[in-house]
Amino acid sequence: MAIVHVVSFKYKDSVSAEQRLELYNQFNTFKSACLYTDGKPYILDFKSSTENTSPEKAGKDFHHIFISTFPSQNHVKHYLEKDPVHLAFVVKVKPALADAFIYDFEI
Repeated sequence: MAIVHVVSFKYKDSVSAEQRLELYNQFNTFKSACLYTDGKPYILDFKSSTENTSPEKAGKDFHHIFISTFPSQNHVKHYLEKDPVHLAFVVKVKPALADAFIYDFEI
């Protein structure tokens, strides 16, 4: 089964709009930059946004959302534990975060 991986970031107040945009743009390269063990991209679908347009106003001040679809749980495991693009990004983004929301589900 495919896995949808949802990630949302709330940045610290000290993180500028320019820094947030740089991180957003870097994450947006993952669909083509993240490669599986066979050397091929493995993120099936990717969507992101910098703006919550919901009229419900329940976004809890999160700045960005990223929705990635992976072929299987094994691909998610590779992404989280071995993908050098993702691992380098985690090191870069963690100090900038006030909070994060991560939710995976099967489709």
